Amino acid sequence: MRKITRSLTIPSLFPKSMESWEELERTVRFLEGHPFRQLEFFSPPGHDRETGKLFESSGFSSILIAVFALKGAGFSLCSLNAEERSKAVTLLKSCMDRAVETGSHSVMINSGFIPGYSTGYAPSPEQISSAYDAYVHSIEEALEYGEKQNYAVTLLLEPGDSKVQSFQLLGPTERVLETTKRIGAAFPRYALTMDVAHLREEGEDVMSSLRQTLPWCNHVHLCNCVMDDTANPLYGDKHVDFDCPGACWNYNDFRDMYRNIRDLYKNRDLTVSLEIICRAEDNEAWFDSVVSRCQWIFED
Repeated sequence: MRKITRSLTIPSLFPKSMESWEELERTVRFLEGHPFRQLEFFSPPGHDRETGKLFESSGFSSILIAVFALKGAGFSLCSLNAEERSKAVTLLKSCMDRAVETGSHSVMINSGFIPGYSTGYAPSPEQISSAYDAYVHSIEEALEYGEKQNYAVTLLLEPGDSKVQSFQLLGPTERVLETTKRIGAAFPRYALTMDVAHLREEGEDVMSSLRQTLPWCNHVHLCNCVMDDTANPLYGDKHVDFDCPGACWNYNDFRDMYRNIRDLYKNRDLTVSLEIICRAEDNEAWFDSVVSRCQWIFED
């Protein structure tokens, strides 16, 4: 019988949770009374064992979002610069160490930036191909490290957008599938987390892309974006609310999307996550309002 896990990306939903361990603890204690059973998080290092005990006592499984560490350091796992790529892999390994300390079953990553994105330089097809290889080698190195350490930690690639805001190498589903098949053939602890907003930013049909990635993905982020008005200050990958004016979808659309995704995964376990950035002054009241309008997410 399939299992549906409801998850929360708390750096978006509760931005202060990344500021200190005390803020993370306060957020987790608040969420104990809500019917979600997994937290995707990032917090400053230094309290990992306490964080693990906190999650365990509160009944949450967890995913460590290494994306924040990698982007914060400016490192890309697909970098053509050998020194930068090495630093990215070292940082990823440290995040895997942290995941073990916090009891997290997975570490979430992005691929890194398209070569030359920051300078406006258009990379050649050969450079793009080399960047794919660099990413694959980075992940293989990290997973080999995990195997040697006997870590029960899965690396989850969340494809980003490649042409709107994040300029990630692995955004288009075709590229994602190519590298995933290469890595997955040798390493079972590698999988995908698909974000519906990123798919929209790529100009892809959400359900079509999810059908293609189904063999490697059991985790979907429900996330909204503004794409039709480039002058809108919330244009792009801004994780806007489900009722944001001018956004691609509204609450009813997400209800229907969730039901379609649930049906797609009728024979497979599914984790479905809410990922919305809180822009309200009263974070907890806003979150309660969001949950009250997302009761469909608890349908089996």
